[in-house]
Amino acid sequence: MAVRTRNQVIAFRVTPAEAKKLREKVRRSGLSQQEYLLRAALEQPILVIQELKPILTELRAWGRNLNQLTVLAPTGHVQTVYLNKLTEALGKTYEALNGLLAEKGTVVSSGNL
Repeated sequence: MAVRTRNQVIAFRVTPAEAKKLREKVRRSGLSQQEYLLRAALEQPILVIQELKPILTELRAWGRNLNQLTVLAPTGHVQTVYLNKLTEALGKTYEALNGLLAEKGTVVSSGNL
């Protein structure tokens, strides 16, 4: 496999207003400035879907709860876990995400989370 080395430097000047706007777009994308500019220059889509932020926050919370249950289960602190509601909620979340992605297109970044 060939090793890709980025040894070329490309620099350009911008006005303070342009720099501010660029920094804001980079921040919202969640990408590094280098990655953002490379994708923009190479005509790769950069979509930021702010609607994902609350959904991903909720998914992280569920993940923490599941992790806690996984840690507690072998110790005997948790004997019975009913995951029906969680499974149903995850299914609804999956459907909502699929609908959002179908509406917006391919997601490159979920935004600054």
